[in-house]
Amino acid sequence: MCGAAIVTPARADSVATLRAVRQITAPATTRLIVELSAPVHYQLERVAPRPDLGIPARLYVDFLGTRLLDDGVVPTELPEGPVLRLRITQRDATTTRLILDVPGLAEFGAFPMPDPFRLIIDARGTPRLATRPRPTPTVAALAAPPARAPSGATAPSRPDIAVAPKAVSPPLPARSAARRFKIVLDPGHGGQDPGALGAQGIAEKDVVLAIALRLRQRLVELPGVDVVLTRESDVFIALEERTARANTEQADLFVSIHANASTNTELSGVETYYLNNTDDHATLRLAAMENGLRTVTGRGGGDREVSLILSDLIQTYKIQESVTLAEGLQQALVGELAARGTPANNLGVKRGPFYVLVGAGMPCVLAEVSFITHPQEGARLGQRSYQEAIADGLLRGIRRFVENARVAENL
Repeated sequence: MCGAAIVTPARADSVATLRAVRQITAPATTRLIVELSAPVHYQLERVAPRPDLGIPARLYVDFLGTRLLDDGVVPTELPEGPVLRLRITQRDATTTRLILDVPGLAEFGAFPMPDPFRLIIDARGTPRLATRPRPTPTVAALAAPPARAPSGATAPSRPDIAVAPKAVSPPLPARSAARRFKIVLDPGHGGQDPGALGAQGIAEKDVVLAIALRLRQRLVELPGVDVVLTRESDVFIALEERTARANTEQADLFVSIHANASTNTELSGVETYYLNNTDDHATLRLAAMENGLRTVTGRGGGDREVSLILSDLIQTYKIQESVTLAEGLQQALVGELAARGTPANNLGVKRGPFYVLVGAGMPCVLAEVSFITHPQEGARLGQRSYQEAIADGLLRGIRRFVENARVAENL
């Protein structure tokens, strides 16, 4: 996260309305989702604390070309998290200011998301005591209002994909006082967002959900492991809600599962991503697709949202763990598919600017498990045996990471 101003590309051409501010809190993190009627310029700044005056560290965000119709859109009560209080004011006719008091502020950042335009603000710092018990979050509570499907995309009739039943965690054997390990699995897309579509009418959202459910069945059999899914059915969840769910769950790992796609139907294979900037055009095209953007170019291009949001939001404190996790998953998945007689091209571990990974407080990766647009791989993705092979490969990689993490904790 950052300590400098961030400004969006020049996009606003009229006065927008600040519609709502939503919050997702965890003990050490607060994520605010500011919804606006149109893209706007914004500036994020930190104000140093003044202990002599009793003034804590503060953040303020100025939304330029923006009007506030009702200050009641800002929540007045934050049950937990580093943000103590929020205030909002109309500074002048076209500037709205949001102020965050964050006494134990450690890191902060912000990034915009399109369609509808919203600004995501993350603050991380010293946990404070909750004023009331924190309810267990649910997918329904985190689901965003319906949004438009990607331009030109229509969800086909759902294929006959074998979906694993909801798993029931078996009793765990008695073990030492070692802490439990929580894993959040994120099946990409869902609801009115089908993701990529295969040649045989298979939708990415159905394939990755089936794989995630099968993977959960396997993971809950490991001693001391808890598993949470960001979605367990065909529902839409906004990208910013997914990592926020992992933070709220205080997860130890976050794995987002996707199926790759390309206009070149000859491309095939598996690849795994961790969060970082890149100038690789193929990766940027993939990020555009997964992020819901129409086009993305490199740092020197005109449409630079992805590079801009990551300029100060790279998770340097978790990046090496994420690389290690990505390498383990990639190796295990490629090995498992080869052992099952369905070898896949090893496209390697790569860095990429994926919205779904931004702001996670734990090691996090995005796995592209096969190309749904490839004739053979796309057909296999609809088969139970191939889904199970992918789930087993991901299981092997995650299990090794967890075992190594536990060994490191006991050193």
